[in-house]
Amino acid sequence: MKEKLILGTVQFGLDYGINNTHGLPDESTVSTLLKEAYGHGITELDTAAAYGVAEHRIGLYHEANPKDAFLVNTKFSKDVAVDWFTSLKASIEAMKIETVHTIMFHSFEAYQQNKAILSEIYAQGYSRYFKKIGVSVYTNQELEALQSDDLISVVQLPFNMLDNANLRATILVALKDSGKEIHTRSCFLQGLFFKDSNALPAKLAPLRIYLNEIKSIADDNKIDIGHLALQYCLTKPYIDKVLIGVDSLDQLALNLKWSSVTIDTEILMAIDKIKVVDTELLNPSKW
Repeated sequence: MKEKLILGTVQFGLDYGINNTHGLPDESTVSTLLKEAYGHGITELDTAAAYGVAEHRIGLYHEANPKDAFLVNTKFSKDVAVDWFTSLKASIEAMKIETVHTIMFHSFEAYQQNKAILSEIYAQGYSRYFKKIGVSVYTNQELEALQSDDLISVVQLPFNMLDNANLRATILVALKDSGKEIHTRSCFLQGLFFKDSNALPAKLAPLRIYLNEIKSIADDNKIDIGHLALQYCLTKPYIDKVLIGVDSLDQLALNLKWSSVTIDTEILMAIDKIKVVDTELLNPSKW
């Protein structure tokens, strides 16, 4: 399942994650992590112009390791004053690559704002500057709206043990059947699955019952929470790529181990039965 992994890089450019106690890793750590990831078969990155110094640090890696260049998926600038071409060129130059693999709109709103010029973007940029166009979304309604747009090849969305098949499977199967490539993020819900459920912020307290249910499944089957979380996403046939984020070599090694050790289907099916009522709580941008 390792071939489905994409290394997310927001941690390389921003102080990110509900459980992050170390802050932003230094350049040496980022370079080592990228070398190790590539050496272990993870050859695709996810980043964004808005991820602080992440694109710059990817560029430093590529400058030092030109023969081990990653496929890179990035996102247009969130600054509406920066046009698509300026943003894309700046990202390519920063990362020291010739083209990006997939260029994405950072949100469904950004996609809508640029929909009128989408054909122009494709005509001017396809092959020369990017291979695919994608959109990063949150809701099923946004996914449904993208289903019929033939210029959008990739959709990226949250998917995990709470934002799960119970909520997402129907639309994801339909998107897959329509030819879209499905990338999922928030596999570990920004680290929430590793947090003590009794130490949740008050706003997230309603999730305690679901987190405890997941913990019981993991404990009963003697499985690490992270292993359960990653395999849950990797084993879904309608998911093409799963983003992971790491900020240490130990975390990278664990993710590689978890990706290679399968879990019994019946255990994973127990996760499918969890149904969160207040789905707004599953959106980290609103925490």
